[in-house]
Amino acid sequence: MRDLQDVMRQPANNIERARLDTLPKHPDMGMKWAEYLPDSRKLDVANVCETELTSNTLVLCIHGPAGIGKSTLARHLSDKFRSAGRLAGFAFLGAFSTQMLGPEAIVKMIAREIGSIHPRAIPKIIEAMDQCHSTSLDNHLQKYILEPLRSLSHPQPLIIIVDAMDEWQDHSTFIEALALLNLESHIVKFIITDRLNPRASHLPGVRKVSIYTYALGPISDEVIKSYFEKHLETVPWVDGRKASPADIEKLTELSGGLPVWASTVVALLSYRFNESPPHEILAEIVGSRRQVGGSDELGELYGKALRRLFPSSNAQGPQPRKYFRRYIGTTLVLQESLSLTDFSTLAGIPPHLTSIVQFTLSALQTRSPPPGSEKMIHPATSLFHLSFLEYVQGTTAENSFAISTFDSHSALGMTCLEQICNLLPSSLHRDFPLRAVQRYAPAPNNSGQYYFARA
Repeated sequence: MRDLQDVMRQPANNIERARLDTLPKHPDMGMKWAEYLPDSRKLDVANVCETELTSNTLVLCIHGPAGIGKSTLARHLSDKFRSAGRLAGFAFLGAFSTQMLGPEAIVKMIAREIGSIHPRAIPKIIEAMDQCHSTSLDNHLQKYILEPLRSLSHPQPLIIIVDAMDEWQDHSTFIEALALLNLESHIVKFIITDRLNPRASHLPGVRKVSIYTYALGPISDEVIKSYFEKHLETVPWVDGRKASPADIEKLTELSGGLPVWASTVVALLSYRFNESPPHEILAEIVGSRRQVGGSDELGELYGKALRRLFPSSNAQGPQPRKYFRRYIGTTLVLQESLSLTDFSTLAGIPPHLTSIVQFTLSALQTRSPPPGSEKMIHPATSLFHLSFLEYVQGTTAENSFAISTFDSHSALGMTCLEQICNLLPSSLHRDFPLRAVQRYAPAPNNSGQYYFARA
């Protein structure tokens, strides 16, 4: 009888699944991520799990500076809770541009994650889709998250992990709204990561939320040293001139326990198109007298890397740093991936030079694009670590690499306005260099938004 009921229910299940798939989707996570170093966060994982098991707190916020390894830990916790059957959903807000997504859209995206992991919650999510149109954020949290999870009758609260919360412009609105769920921690709990302690940052309404904060510290020297010993073996050394034990000790000291510093060093040494051999680059790095724990943290390393990847211009050839600034400036304000042709038109960079800059910067990427989209130009936030993007936009970057996002917005705005002018009736027979703008011709007021965030 049960088999017959399942067969009869299948068409309805297929319809509900199809409707679930219309909710906002989390970007493809099939990309290169920093590896979780074995036992590197053993104590932190134990502390987080103990807090989740014994506390009635709704939100656990793991906070720490950029590069400390929050995202790596969040993904490890996601895997751990998923294997235990306690993961409700995972969202990495640094994987895509959140400037065009409001809190309600993020709630719907989390609901889609819940339905994908727990199919029995789908009927309640479909109810939310029917009932929540144009309603409040509180109602969205109630209908899209709480009620679907309550319908599962799970013996323990299910966990929603939201990584890089502070990289989303509406994070304060979302966190404040979570107060609605303070008394529901037996059904759902949240783990979020943030660079700042939300209590210390005085977010509006944060004190109304049941929240526990956990400061994430540096990784131990022993773990960082093991990382270097393993990965420096893969560097294409020249003439057998490898890193010595003394070099590894110095690199470990300079890292300050920041995993992103260590991975950036290995990536830079492994880049096969450096003009200098790896041992010379290594000598320059270990010759530094400044530990990363200093005021500019990763800035010194990024500066050295960029000077090598984009040397000073010469009179005969192209200007590498000029095109670096133009490329990074454009990708910093992009909201969607573009074809090489469209991007080159927008940025004012010849296509062959765009490809060169893209390939060169791959040495500093901490994430790779989704499979099949390698030939597209992607927003910088989806490929590079936040600490690198902050460096090129900050006052610590030397003038030849510093980026003004305001100037980038202005330049792209002018380019898009020129293309929109081509959409006017008097210009119908002109060529359209930007095919994507032409595709959005029915809504010219949105053409600019397709490319860049509003300044």
